[in-house]
Amino acid sequence: MKRLVLLVGFVTLVANSAAAQRSQNIEFGGFGSWWRFDHSFLIKNGFGGGARIGYNLSDRISLEVTGDYIPTTNLAATQDITVSTVGAGLALNFPVGDQSSILASGGYSRMIFGKDPPYDFTEHMVYGGLGFRLFVSHHLALRGDARAQFRWDNPYYTNATTIQAQASLGASYFFIPPQQGRGFNTNFNWYWGAQGGFFVSKTNTQPYVYDPIAGGHWLITSRRTALYVAYEQAFFLSDANAVIFDPNSSGCSVGAAPCRDVSFNGVRRLMFGVLAYPTQKVIEPFGGGGFALMQILNPVVDCPGCDLSQFAQADDRANEASSKAFFWLAGGLQINYSSKLNVFAQYLMTSSASNFLLLSNTHSLQGGVRVSLGTSKEGITERH
Repeated sequence: MKRLVLLVGFVTLVANSAAAQRSQNIEFGGFGSWWRFDHSFLIKNGFGGGARIGYNLSDRISLEVTGDYIPTTNLAATQDITVSTVGAGLALNFPVGDQSSILASGGYSRMIFGKDPPYDFTEHMVYGGLGFRLFVSHHLALRGDARAQFRWDNPYYTNATTIQAQASLGASYFFIPPQQGRGFNTNFNWYWGAQGGFFVSKTNTQPYVYDPIAGGHWLITSRRTALYVAYEQAFFLSDANAVIFDPNSSGCSVGAAPCRDVSFNGVRRLMFGVLAYPTQKVIEPFGGGGFALMQILNPVVDCPGCDLSQFAQADDRANEASSKAFFWLAGGLQINYSSKLNVFAQYLMTSSASNFLLLSNTHSLQGGVRVSLGTSKEGITERH
């Protein structure tokens, strides 16, 4: 009996010791949150929810991306307000025993307020926080965090700062890949893939909105780089509206200036570029950039009372503002299940362009899969 007790204790200790953060693991998590907004915003504190994905660079350091959504109102309850956040940063892991750890985190966050004035703006902030993680199994852990987000100015008062506070509680699942740390040989392969996610854009009359985007791509890998070609299309859940300059118009939805309203329902883009894979492991980060051709789909000009000539001129101006070339940057994580199959998640941002129906940068959060259909490097044989 004594030997049996010792054996059970040893197995429990080994299992508990394995329940900890490990290099190259990926953390997928969901959480509920409570937000305390800066008093100057006159917004009710409220509950929200979000998701997290993290990549363990080592047993102590992880890279994390989080997203959160909070529906609330102003203090008078006369205006509905939505707040969405996306943050990226580092988390430091300090083990406490075999199954728990304390976390310290910090990074950048982007808060988007909407939809109507005066709550139709975006804030760029830095955050810092503390948290805990308690493993209940080899793959599953409970996690709680408290964070403060800070900005050196305030949208409503001069010489004032902005501080938003968040508390969250949820669960995380840790993906532990096969053959951890060994990696796979993915060099000189042709990969065909598909991706989907969210396309974030705004116009000169509307704030940022999220719409679905889907597409396919072609990847030719070398040793640590790859040629990337992709085609994607965003499908707007509701028509977007923008205004363009038109000297023949006496006014539009934003005022009496010589402008013309334009509506459209989608965007397509063709991208070319290069991706870099600095580490070749089972789970590896990647980044890259290139250029893209972006086209607005189905622009419709609002031209009441126009004759045929005026309508043709307005339509030409809308079409000229519907197609531009852009630069893009991307970064993400890739999980290699084998040399033939991998899945990935990425963030992609395009540059802005003048006289375009979409204002400022566009952003995409995507996930996808790639399958290799063969080698891209032919072997060389000699005949004697």
